[in-house]
Amino acid sequence: MLAPARSPGWIAYVVAVVGIAVAGVVRYQVDPVLGDHASFSIFFLAVSVAAWMGGIRVAAFTAILSCLVGNYLFTHPQGSFAITSHEELYSLVLFITVSLIIGVLSEISLRALERAKVAEQAKDNFMATLAHELRSPLSVIHYANELNRLSGGLETRDHIDLIDRQVHHLNLMVQDLLDVSRVARGQIRLDRRHVDASAVVEGAIEKARPFIENQQHQLIVDVSPEPMPIFVDPARLEQVLANLLTNAAKYTPEGGEIHLRVEPAGDSALFAVRDNGVGIPEEMLPRVFDLFVQVDPQSKRSDSGLGIGLALVRKLVEMHGGSVRASSAGKNRGSEFVVSLPLDVPAPSRPTLVRA
Repeated sequence: MLAPARSPGWIAYVVAVVGIAVAGVVRYQVDPVLGDHASFSIFFLAVSVAAWMGGIRVAAFTAILSCLVGNYLFTHPQGSFAITSHEELYSLVLFITVSLIIGVLSEISLRALERAKVAEQAKDNFMATLAHELRSPLSVIHYANELNRLSGGLETRDHIDLIDRQVHHLNLMVQDLLDVSRVARGQIRLDRRHVDASAVVEGAIEKARPFIENQQHQLIVDVSPEPMPIFVDPARLEQVLANLLTNAAKYTPEGGEIHLRVEPAGDSALFAVRDNGVGIPEEMLPRVFDLFVQVDPQSKRSDSGLGIGLALVRKLVEMHGGSVRASSAGKNRGSEFVVSLPLDVPAPSRPTLVRA
């Protein structure tokens, strides 16, 4: 079945007018047979084509204009917009109602097609990025092995460390891919525990350390000494913070600063990761947590990522009943990501009544 394709506004309206004219000519040709009956039915063709081209608005425009043309030319008395019988009124109401239904169904179809096109483009971009991201560490691994072979076993320690870093990068990439798939299918189960918010910071830093050190960034950690009890899956929360730290490291020029701040705020614990990197354009902020979305898809950066890390962050945070937001002052002015999780405040105990 052919899918509808939304045309630029003026083209859809031109098609609507042409369709009405054609339907009017056809109706005029069969007028000796139909007479005053079925004055509007033939105009359904014009409405259908217009709705197929432009959706509900163009369909409504076509229906109204068709009513005027049909009523003026083909209902008694001709040459007048007057409605002189109940049959004509019912026919008019039925035509408008069915036309609007056609318009609504076409609008739904058009929007579904647009979403499908966006998803298809995102998938194509993702596959291209995935191929690039996999090729880079594999090329480094191959290069390190060649150096080992040429050096005859000498100075292999640095080469082994290089291979380890790239394998670690590949492992994290594959793990994120698997986790996104599991979240989408509802296959991730949280192993929640009562912990303090500060307890997950060290593990997250260790996971992100290779990326931070590779770019020679300065990491500044500020954890509030106040108790911040939370009920979370520590491993998943570490993954959230590690993804945010890794993202900051990737999009901050070499030698930049990354700040990790953990503090209570009302009935929530806040985890804020701020950098002085490339920043986020204002128009991208609402989409930065969408799957496969990259801030600068045209970037030549070799480690720009697959566009799944922040999407996974949002999904995991929401599974914990929290929220995450992004902010940036603009291009090359850094960005900040703040995760908010509810504090695990124990319910107040009821007073015990002591009988005298």
